Amino acid sequence: MSASSSTIISIREARQKRLKKKANLAGIVTEFSFPRKSAGTDYVSILKIVDESEMHEELSVHMFSDRIEDLPLVQSYKDFIILYHVMIKEYENRPCAICNKQYSSYALFDVNSNTPNYTPYQASRGFVLLEQDTGYVPRMWQVSRYHDMGAGNSEYIVSMKNLAANQHFDLICKVLHVQEASRNRWMFFVWDGNDAPPLSLDTKYKDSEIPLGIEPVPLARHIICQFPCVGTVLRVTVDQGLKDIGLHFKGIGKWVKFRNIRCEEHSGLWHGLFLPSSRIRFLSENDDSVLQCKRTIDERETMEEGFLPTWSTPLPNLTVVDYPSLPTSTLMDFLTNSEEVAIAGRCIVRVVAICPSVREICQLVGSTEQKIRLTLEDPTARIHAHLCGRELTRFSTCCLSLDVLASKMNELLGVPANCEEEDNAARKPPWIECCLKMTSSREFFFCGTRLVVQ
Repeated sequence: MSASSSTIISIREARQKRLKKKANLAGIVTEFSFPRKSAGTDYVSILKIVDESEMHEELSVHMFSDRIEDLPLVQSYKDFIILYHVMIKEYENRPCAICNKQYSSYALFDVNSNTPNYTPYQASRGFVLLEQDTGYVPRMWQVSRYHDMGAGNSEYIVSMKNLAANQHFDLICKVLHVQEASRNRWMFFVWDGNDAPPLSLDTKYKDSEIPLGIEPVPLARHIICQFPCVGTVLRVTVDQGLKDIGLHFKGIGKWVKFRNIRCEEHSGLWHGLFLPSSRIRFLSENDDSVLQCKRTIDERETMEEGFLPTWSTPLPNLTVVDYPSLPTSTLMDFLTNSEEVAIAGRCIVRVVAICPSVREICQLVGSTEQKIRLTLEDPTARIHAHLCGRELTRFSTCCLSLDVLASKMNELLGVPANCEEEDNAARKPPWIECCLKMTSSREFFFCGTRLVVQ
């Protein structure tokens, strides 16, 4: 079909000749936002599209609707869209297309079918594919299949190991899971194979319970068992009143680029935030940035050193273990173990909380009811582990006095020297080596680990 016989024009022509006029367009979706409330009474989402005339110069398409469910939700890499009666306007000194609920319409088409599919997987009310435009379906299908859409250049791309609080950044990552955190509030679990930097905690958390995660409801075991055993799984919250977004999002298991997200600290854990200005870009499994992530992951998983936290070297001489030949394990190694049997491993962790308090622990040592609970973390997870009975005695036997024991416990917690109990200062728990065992009932216990007093 020739261009003259179709109502659809190229993106280049729309930019150059149709400013302040309506146009019909077709393009490959390279990037999209989640639907959200606009500054007015409508809902809005923003797409970026390219076509044969402009493969590297994306056109922004602002989609408006009075119903959030009528806005597009792109399913996969290189899906394409047909837009009717969109207004070409200038926004922030650049042409963009406005899809208005009153006179515009759209349809999204799947590029993953073996042959061109003329039936869209999502369309706005009133969309009818004009007969003279039917040739654009196989045309866009062909363009989509044979043109790769890269991650794009960005000075803001960081890896998980370079996270910083309260800074906007782009992240190349794999979506492992999506779960509703609360009503119309969704949480994405994403991963790139790297370890996020360890965070400081307040001294007020040294004796009291701190959360094991930021999700309000713990993940089901069958979900956790699918998570990788190395690298941090970042929780990213989408809080934009999106009903059933997790049910419609088709990116689980896919590599994406999160654009313009932000991180904050939550009880010593990283928490990602998907902002109104944030975008998602589906990526090819063969994209250079994805391949680089995969190489990093392969290197870590094939070497024992890869299971050690990135930030734990050099390891302070605070503990020794009785079983140095045990395999090096991450906490996620334990959590993803599907066998209903006891297992043991040697781990590098931080002690982020102790219960009861250090003062009460000193009173317990030597009694018949010796039992304490330590909250441990590594880049992959945070857990509770018990230290009791003979193991507690062995753990503390080198401490010649209760004062020395209290000092060592505070050192494990990263409490600054000369910090008073009422002080609220930042503490940085050091990394320690320990042996852990998990029982068939999936409880954790310290074993074969002793404090070192220098």
